[in-house]
This record gives sequence, structure tokens and C-alpha cells, in this order.
Amino acid sequence: MKFAIIGGGATGVSLADALARRGLTHELDLVIYEPGKEIGQGNAYRPDLSSSLLNGEIEFMSIRRNEPRHFQEWLSRHHDPQARKHALSGSFAPRHLFGDYVSDSFGHLEEAWHANGRPIEVITQSAVHMSLDTDGARVRLTAADDSVREYDGAALCVGTSAPADFYGLAGHLRYTDDPYPLRITVETIDPNEHVTVLGTGLTAVDIVLALLHHGHRGPITMVSRRGLLPGVRQRYRNLTPSVLTDAAVLEAAAAPEGLSLAAVLRLMCAELEAHGIAPEILSQEADPAEAPADRLARHVDLAERGELWHPLLINAANDLIELVWSRWSDTERRTYLREYHHVFQSLVHPMPMPSAGRLLSAIEAGQLRVTGGVKNVTATTDGFTVTCGDTSFTTDAVINSAKSEKAAPPTAASALCASVVGAGLGKYDPFGGLTIDTADNRLIPADSSQPAPVFALGQLAAGCLYYTSSLGMITRRVEIVADHVAAAVLSNTRKQKA
Repeated sequence: MKFAIIGGGATGVSLADALARRGLTHELDLVIYEPGKEIGQGNAYRPDLSSSLLNGEIEFMSIRRNEPRHFQEWLSRHHDPQARKHALSGSFAPRHLFGDYVSDSFGHLEEAWHANGRPIEVITQSAVHMSLDTDGARVRLTAADDSVREYDGAALCVGTSAPADFYGLAGHLRYTDDPYPLRITVETIDPNEHVTVLGTGLTAVDIVLALLHHGHRGPITMVSRRGLLPGVRQRYRNLTPSVLTDAAVLEAAAAPEGLSLAAVLRLMCAELEAHGIAPEILSQEADPAEAPADRLARHVDLAERGELWHPLLINAANDLIELVWSRWSDTERRTYLREYHHVFQSLVHPMPMPSAGRLLSAIEAGQLRVTGGVKNVTATTDGFTVTCGDTSFTTDAVINSAKSEKAAPPTAASALCASVVGAGLGKYDPFGGLTIDTADNRLIPADSSQPAPVFALGQLAAGCLYYTSSLGMITRRVEIVADHVAAAVLSNTRKQKA
């Protein structure tokens, strides 16, 4: 059988690794489409400044679902003592080291496939078009050079969308639309200039830390619609829920009116109370009046004191979000997205304590300001004017990290996704990405006919699964897809022998 993986980032390598662990190096001709120079690194994990840290402890960063310490073990064997020092449990390693690990893991996969006479083929081009063959049995992929190949199945592992140019600033000399690689971006900035970062998520944090790491002396302003910084990660604790469980969610979903957002919030509050935590903490997190700097200081304090509520929330999200999202009606989903999505995203994608401490120090020193309410950014002859609420300020340079809240296909894969929809292989989901069968991540055709063996992983599946971008959630779904591919290979082998 021939199988194509479209995208050679961490998700694509994780899938290739899962296929290899199922013994498919003997059975599968594997082809990976990746136009980048290196397999496994992607945008955030390419060689870059050491100030950009992973936002998860190294003992839980792994391309293998059932081997969470795979990356940690790789670090412990690293030839560079500076890299080995990050192998201690609880460490937050630089992002580029994880990219090196994924690339190295792919090198071992190439060796395994080659040893069985079926070398992995890497096509250093983007896949730009997908359709079915004339019999409707195989998938046809067209690369950027117009070459066409056919496969028995394919997986879309195209990564996340780039920052969105909401204010039409592209082309301005002092505007950076995509901040990576950060080492190049910060070198273009005069150290005394006022820099404004659009966005307040993890990428925005990376940008600010890179500027500070590079010795920036001028003022830095982070702006977004709500001014919500990521939460601050605490040490992992294996907290077993006693109230907010699968059974409780299913029981609530069995009610005549179905599962409501209010019912989930009640279960969350009850779970907090069961752990001796005042449920008012949830209201505080959703309070739009809390100043960003105050929220950051509060989160740092909570993390230093080891308050349980945050790791409890993250554990519950990892375990239950897919179930909850699948049981919510479209109305409940829209209410949640409007009122709580931004808070949830800031909490379940927390930053490491070292990063939080550095930001807080810059705020207290008066160099960094974080504000919400951004309405517009306009270019002027010598810089930009940023409007937040009823006030405006001028800035010398703008670095973008703002993304749309709706999961859109990455720009580089937009033509490919359009062809998938045009061929009837899939359809756009109203909540983002492409509509999939949540049982196996296969695309659901527009006419609801028998789905083709085409799978979507990561952000493309966010409309149906909602929370798809963390490594833990990706590897969970990778295992499901790999199981399905392995079953198809076994079935094909039996047919050939019959």
C-alpha cells in the first residue's frame, strides 16, 4: 500500500513513527510532502534563540503517546552538555531542541524503513491539489511542480495557520507579519525603538522574550482584543477527578434539553469544591476588568504557592473536552466560543514560570505594557498609530502574532483544502477546519457518502474536536489514525493472499 503524509512537522513525524511502531515498515510505501528544508522542525521548532522555551515540561513532550519521556531520554543522551542540562524533570527546554529531537527521530525512521527495502520518500514540494482517481478508489495528489501521484490513503498534517494581517499592514518596512525565526526578526529592530506586538498568546510571549534576550532597551507594548496573557504552568500533578467525569458528562447529556454549558460549569465548580478550592476562581478568570499585569502577577503567585485549580483544569480539559464538545449543540458551542473560549485558551496553553517571571520583571521595570481593546493599527510616514479603546499611541515597529479565533486552514494549505472540498472529499466545518469523523479523523464527504481514506490531524480537525493543538492531543489522535491505517493494511494483505 502507498500512503502519503502531507506535512513534515512534528505531527507528520509522530504519525510516521506510530505507523513504524505497528510494524508497517514492511508493508507500507510512505511518502511525505514537505517543502521545508528540514523534516520535523516546522515554524516554532526551527533553529532559533534559546529564549524561546517549550511551554510543557520535558518529561511530557514526546511524539509518542505512550512514551512521554521519549524526548527527555533523547536529551539525556545528547552530545552537547548544554543540551543535556535540560534533561532534568521539570525543565523547560528551548524550542529548537525539540525540533532537533523530531528531526533526529525522523532520521531513525528513515533507517527503519530503508532496512526493510521500502525507503521513505520525501517530496520537497507542497501538495497543492487532491482528488480521487477515475475509479474513486485511490487518492490523487498534485505537487507544486504539477507532478501527480496516486495513493491508497493520505493524512493532512499541515500545521497551524500563520498570523493574520487584520489591519492590512503587509509590505510596510517596519511591519513583521510572521515573527519566526525570531533571531532574524529581532536583529531588524533598533534596541531603543518602541515595539508593539500584536497578540498576547504564546507566540507574542516568544517575541517579547526574544527582544529582551537580544538586549532591547526601548518600550515594548503587547496588544490584543482582550489583553489575556497565557496562564502560568505549574508542576504536573496526577489529579483524579471525582465529579467532573465521563459518566457525569454523559448523564448530563442524557437530559431532555441535552448537555448545556451551564451544566458543565456546575460540574467544574463541584470538582473544585471537592478539592477544597473555592469555585469563585472561575469567575475571577473570566473577569474582563482585571488588568493584564495584575492577572499575570496573580498567576505567578498561584503557581509559586502550588494552587491545585490550574493543573486540575488542564487535566480535565485533556480528558473531557472532546466528549463535552461532541455533546454540545451548535448553540451551546457558539455561546461558549463567545464567552469562554479566550479564557480557556489562555489557561490550557500556559507559559513556563521562567517566561512569566521575565515578563513580570519587564512590566514592573516599566519597559513592558500589556493592554486589551485594540481596535486598529494604521501605518504613518515614520511608524504606526495603534488605537486601543478610546486612546491611541504611536510606535516605531509592529511585530504580528495575532491569529483568528476560528481555526482556518493554514495559508500554505488553503489551495489544497479548497481542492479537497471541490472534489467532494470533505467539507468545511462551520466551527473551523474540515469536518471529520471523530471516531477515526477521516474527512466526511460533502454528500455523506463512504469517506475516502483521507485523515486530518491538528488544527484542520479543530471544528469537530475543538482542542487539537497541544502535543498530547495530537499524539492521542495520531494513535487512532495509525490504528486505522494498520487495519487497512492488514485487510489489504488478506485480500491479496485470498
